[in-house]
Amino acid sequence: MKQHIKYFLNLFLLTITISACNRDSKQVENDEDSSKVMQYSLKDKPAQLADVPWAAELDSNSQKISMQKSDMVKNEDLDINNIAEAINRKYPEIHIASQNQSNDTVFVNIPDATYLTQQSGNMGSEIFMAETTYSFTEILGVKFVNFNFKEGDHATPGTFKREDFNLKQEFIPNK
Repeated sequence: MKQHIKYFLNLFLLTITISACNRDSKQVENDEDSSKVMQYSLKDKPAQLADVPWAAELDSNSQKISMQKSDMVKNEDLDINNIAEAINRKYPEIHIASQNQSNDTVFVNIPDATYLTQQSGNMGSEIFMAETTYSFTEILGVKFVNFNFKEGDHATPGTFKREDFNLKQEFIPNK
């Protein structure tokens, strides 16, 4: 009985070895093509952006914000890491400690949100959350940003999309 098992095991190993040595040339070509695709799709993104992708501007008369897209940032350069770095650079007192993406949502963790929730005021926290939401949703396929932090007087954690912010509506004349 042991000899039969040993025989079949040796035969199986020999078959695998021969198969591995006798690869189809089309398979090799396909592997080369897919490695080129992977190299292209995994293009290195810059670690730092020149600016945040979106910035808020406050209209002092209406007390509403409008969002301005940065001319210094290219969409193809964006990823969750360099956006978080740009936001952290602009808002050092509100530190995004970690971020990850699942499907159409970026999850942002702010362990110490004291400045955001207690010291920046309602408008300051809305500007931070709008800029962060707009910037992360500039990444292809991202529609939502989920903020995780301890709730305070001026900000509440949760999932946000661009339409959740009280933005100034531009006047568009009838044509």
